Amino acid sequence: MRTIAHLPLCAAIALGVIGASHASEEAQGDKLRVVVFGAHCDDPETGAGGLIALLADSGHEVIVGYATCFRGDRKFFGQPEAMVRRREATAACKVMGATPKFFDYAHEHLTADPPTVQAIAAWLDEVKPDIVVTHWPFDTHPNHHAVSSLVWQCYDRRGDWSLYCFEVMTDQQSLGFKPDLYLDIGRVREIKREASYCHKSQNPDGFWPVHEAMHGRRGSESGVECAEAYYLVEAKKGCPLLPVDFLPKVDAKP
Repeated sequence: MRTIAHLPLCAAIALGVIGASHASEEAQGDKLRVVVFGAHCDDPETGAGGLIALLADSGHEVIVGYATCFRGDRKFFGQPEAMVRRREATAACKVMGATPKFFDYAHEHLTADPPTVQAIAAWLDEVKPDIVVTHWPFDTHPNHHAVSSLVWQCYDRRGDWSLYCFEVMTDQQSLGFKPDLYLDIGRVREIKREASYCHKSQNPDGFWPVHEAMHGRRGSESGVECAEAYYLVEAKKGCPLLPVDFLPKVDAKP
């Protein structure tokens, strides 16, 4: 019989066997190491840029992982895509106060196969994060789905860290996202915007308004003007939770 612990993340969420309310009980004075792991350069910024900025401002160490930076031999501004995307992401991380980590997978070759799981797991074992934040598993972009699966498999095997999910371009890419945590990002909104606009190759004038609409939508759900939303996969015993003041949904019952 297959146990719950070995279900894929999307199946476990769909069955309602994981997911926990967040009590933000961790000592704010403890300095934590948080990995925010996205598929592409710009995913962590747009999905969790506010969280990253708030954590860094509080003195926590934030490492932003980018699984893929290029597709084939594509170029931007006459330069190889990988060079451009890494330069943009490095600038974005500087704005947010984070440290970038780049992997060398091409878009078209990024899969959640055993060798890739092993490589990501080895890196996470080396980094020893307290918390990992990554893509929601239900997503129209195969790279987003692959990264979510990669992180889940690492967590399922031996992850001694708390796991959260963020959303990107919900209803276009992230689908069926059901957040249980909301984060007021009003005071760091401009930092998130500046970091997102570092990705000039991706036409930020096109994608930023989509995320601004999401900020407003999540803000209205939590009683503030501008918010990001998250899903806590599991409050694992002995593992710290994100040291920020999350808000509940305004119509949530106590």
